[in-house]
Amino acid sequence: MREDSGIPFESQMEPLEWAKFIIRTKSEKNYHSAFSILSAAANRGSSDAEFYLGLLYSRGQGVKKDLTAAKFWFERASEDENLGAMYFLGKMYSKGYGAEKDTQKAIFYLNTPALMGDPRAQYELGLIHFDGNGKEKDLHAAVSWFRMSADSGHSEAQFILGQLYKTGYGVEKSTEKALDWLTSAAMNKHRGAQILLGNMYDTGDGVPMDKEEADRWYGMRDEEIISAL
Repeated sequence: MREDSGIPFESQMEPLEWAKFIIRTKSEKNYHSAFSILSAAANRGSSDAEFYLGLLYSRGQGVKKDLTAAKFWFERASEDENLGAMYFLGKMYSKGYGAEKDTQKAIFYLNTPALMGDPRAQYELGLIHFDGNGKEKDLHAAVSWFRMSADSGHSEAQFILGQLYKTGYGVEKSTEKALDWLTSAAMNKHRGAQILLGNMYDTGDGVPMDKEEADRWYGMRDEEIISAL
């Protein structure tokens, strides 16, 4: 237990905030207490508590993983426009996790957090429009959502945009923009982007062949792998 001026850390926090802190920091020994606090708060109508109960059940933190229960609590929280719950519920409908796959419901739930600036929701909407996912593809909408997400630092959206500009699929082909987005993704520790940049410079694919630059990107990939061990 962390101490601060002789006062236990958790006693300095409101119970609900403490429970949320436990879930975020994955403090396993305190899951049971956090679950009790969240359950009581959720039954009083706290959308934050409902959302965190959804997280608990979706991840199996201190309880048996139960996507049906997770969906129930995310739906409760979404009724109060909890943006985090709306994102996760939209993703569940998009992927068919714990719910029957439903693209229209996915778009409905993802749209609000995406418009409020959530790069994860923007990325998921980009995927839905890019893949079609049971509806007609809309590359213009997909690129628009990917760009919003990438502008907020979402590395996977940056990587996808880099590949789109490299190939000219759905956008006007531009090696300069491809390099910009791939570099952003690579600097955000996206291994695929680091490898692709290494390959481009190693073979002269759209850029001057530069073995030293290729090795720099390959080396960055290797450093990330080693640091994760």
